[in-house]
Order: sequence, then C-alpha cells, then structure tokens
Amino acid sequence: MALFEYGLDLGMVNGFQAMPGFLMDFGYVDSHLPGGYGISTTVQQLIASLVSAGMFVSTFWSGWLCDRVGRKGGLWVGIALMLISTTIQIAVIKLGALYAGRIMLGFSNGLLTVCAQLYLQETIPSNLRSLSYTLYQFWISFGSLLGTIINNETSKRMDRSSYRIPLGVLYIIPILLAIALLFLPETPRHLAAHGKDEEAKRALRFLRDAAYTDLQVEEEMNEIRQAIIADNEINEKVGYLEMFRPNVLKRTLTCLGLGLFSAANGVPYVVQYGIYFFALSGDKHPFNSGVILSCVGLIGVLASPFITGRVGKRPLLMIGGFLQSLCMLGMAMSYTIRGIDPVSGKVIIGLSSIFLCVASTSTSPYSWQVAGEIPVQRLRGHTFGFASSVTFLLGWSITFTVPYFINPTALNWGAQYAYIWFVSNLLICVFTFFVVPETNNRTLEEIDEMYNDKVPVRKFAKHQCTGALNSRLEVVRTAKLDHE
Repeated sequence: MALFEYGLDLGMVNGFQAMPGFLMDFGYVDSHLPGGYGISTTVQQLIASLVSAGMFVSTFWSGWLCDRVGRKGGLWVGIALMLISTTIQIAVIKLGALYAGRIMLGFSNGLLTVCAQLYLQETIPSNLRSLSYTLYQFWISFGSLLGTIINNETSKRMDRSSYRIPLGVLYIIPILLAIALLFLPETPRHLAAHGKDEEAKRALRFLRDAAYTDLQVEEEMNEIRQAIIADNEINEKVGYLEMFRPNVLKRTLTCLGLGLFSAANGVPYVVQYGIYFFALSGDKHPFNSGVILSCVGLIGVLASPFITGRVGKRPLLMIGGFLQSLCMLGMAMSYTIRGIDPVSGKVIIGLSSIFLCVASTSTSPYSWQVAGEIPVQRLRGHTFGFASSVTFLLGWSITFTVPYFINPTALNWGAQYAYIWFVSNLLICVFTFFVVPETNNRTLEEIDEMYNDKVPVRKFAKHQCTGALNSRLEVVRTAKLDHE
C-alpha cells in the first residue's frame, strides 16, 4: 500500500500539467497552445522536482529514523506527512502552498518507499524475495495506472475539481495502511540487531506462519543471530560515517550505484513528462496514450517473476540496460530525422511503451532489490537510505532540468533529449558487469558471508556458503540431541 500510494501520485502529477482545471489555477492563457492554456517552465519544474527534493531529505534521514523507531515507526511518520501534504494541496490555490504541499509529499514518499522496502527485505524468505519485488514494482505501476485513469476521467471537468478529486484519492491508502500496521510485527532482523531476541523470534514465527515448522524458524533465527554477531565484530558502531569504512565501502558504493539505476534508466523522463510530451508531439489523445503506457509498464512488471528465476538478476540488469538504450536511441533518432509529425509521434509513443515494459521487467525492480540486499545488517537502513537520497537528488535534478531541454520556450530539444539516456543505459550494463554480484535465491546472511570472505562478484552465483549452512546445522544437531 505504501508503494501503491507513491505510484498513484506519480501517475497523477504527470497529468496535472495538461489538465485545464489545474492550468486555470497555476498556468497562463495562451491561445496558440492546445486547450488554450500553458504552464511556465518554473512551475513545471517545481511541482515535479520538489517531490524528489523532499524524498532526498527524508530518505537520507530514514536510516537514522528507522534505527530508532523501527521500520513500522518510519511508516507511521510517512503516513502522517502524507495526510498533511494532501490537505495542503487540496485546500489552497497559492503557488507557495502548492510547493509546500509537494515538498512535504516528497518527505512522506521517501519514508514510505524506503521503510516499505526495508520491511520487505528483512521479512521475505530468500526464495520469495524476487516475487516480493515483483509485487513492489506492480503496486507502483498499478498506482500510476490508476492515477492516470482517474486523471483521464476528471480531466473533462473544467474547474478545480478536475485535479482536487485525484488528490482526494490520496487520503484512502494511508488510512488503510495505518490500520494494517496495527496487525504487523516489527522486522525480526531489526529486533535481533537491537538485542530483542525473543521479540524477534515471535515476529519471525508470526511472519512464517504454518508454512514453516518451529525447527525451521529456529534455524533461520540462529542464522540471523550468527550473522549479527559477525557483523558486530566488524562494525561496532552504527552511523552514516560507518558506511565509508574500508571494510564496507565496496558494499556502500555498490548499493549507491544500483540505486542510481532507477534515475539513470530514464524512467522519470518517460513517466513524469510522457503525457505532456505526447501532446507536444501532436498526439490528439495524450491521456489515452498515458493510460496505454501505464498498462504496458504493468505487463512488464507481471512478466518479471517468470524471467528472473531462469535468468538471474545480474544478467537481467545488463539485458534490460541494453534494450532500454536502444529504445532511447530510436526515440532520439526519430525526432532528429522527422521532428514533430504524426509518424514521429507514433514512433515515440511506441518506443516509450517498449522502454517502460523493459524497464518494469528489469532495471526498475531489480536494481532496488539488489541495492537493499547488499548492505550489512546493522547499516542496512543507513546505507539504503543514503543510496535512496542520492538517487532522489539525481531524480530531482532530472525533473528540474527536463523542461529546459524539451519545452519549446527553452532549448526545444524535444525527444532528442533521449540521446542522454541512451548513454546512461549503456553505463548501467558496464557497472553491472564489473561490480554487481548475483544474489538470486541467497539469504541476506549468505550475501554477508560472501562479501566478508571477499568472493569475486562474478563467482557469487556458484559459491557455497559454509557459515550460513553451519548455523542452521547447529540448530538441527541441538534438536536431535534434545530429542535423544
């Protein structure tokens, strides 16, 4: 639900920029533009980029917050900020209030996304982690799709209700999530890392339910304990400076690089400015094209679990980056050759759809998943939060500068802007090949062990972890002795 809320806002703000009711309040009159209204570059920049700026701030501090109040506590704070920000955006029509609501929404989204991902990482069994991130990406894409559909319906209204109704929908999910959190435990790994072994065991027992025997739960709990003991020997303190100690620096930088994939693949460009750009390219039904784009992205998300188990995460990231680079190259070349005409518009819409399908299947979900698996347990919140904050800072800079490149009143590059993303997607392939290990079907403790043993990243897939295995066998041997 936290991720659905994030996707819902992404789908909505994309459409506000082409919605008459919104433009009447925050745009300007221009009879030469479709619909008779335009939006200034500054407003266009700020309504999208301030959310990224807010996410930069909140994700940076999310590690500190989650370490003190837990993953659930971080979600509670995010819910409260979401309700406040939505109220501000609905109640006031001043630009300053709109900007304040957007940056506060960024604070909320940052906490919701990071805390939800940490909760997933620390609770899901290793064999289901890829599936869990399919659900992660599914709910973002589904939220974006629903936001686009709501916009498509309310865009026909010619007053403020056209954008206030979509904003009102943002109240629903935080309230439902707040209720659901009452029935969920804190993550076992967070509890164990803070010396609350009995609470951790009860939480693990609750989460594994009847699918696991008591012995299996004890095996997993012992593996968690042993990994935390080994981690404590290496990292005595918890804090932001500890992420840059020589013994964990490689893992910190790998996590950071993987987090940047979600900005470097160009998805913010396609998702946040798609409808505006489709309209600019001559598409007479840009909102319909936006719905189609979201549906195609959703199809890619649903296809990912059928691929990752057979291919692995590391090859999937490289293949995805390569195919995405080709899509971006095609968009840029089409615009370079033909400019704005019906053929070029169809090519751009078609390649945007293929691009989003590929990204939703590969780089978008699995870069974040592997980024969350790489850090050591005691520093997971700090490292993942730091990587997220840098990613959203880059996302902010992207959403802030895109209008300068594509807006007719500025550089007017149009789809030629995609040349930049062609190069950045190729860099994703290179970074993955040299730095990113294969983590498919590995427990977080096994990943810890391989990094501690300095296993080369290209040998992770076939390496036999003895420490994690021995910790489980120890529980089995003890159980046998007790039985005898």
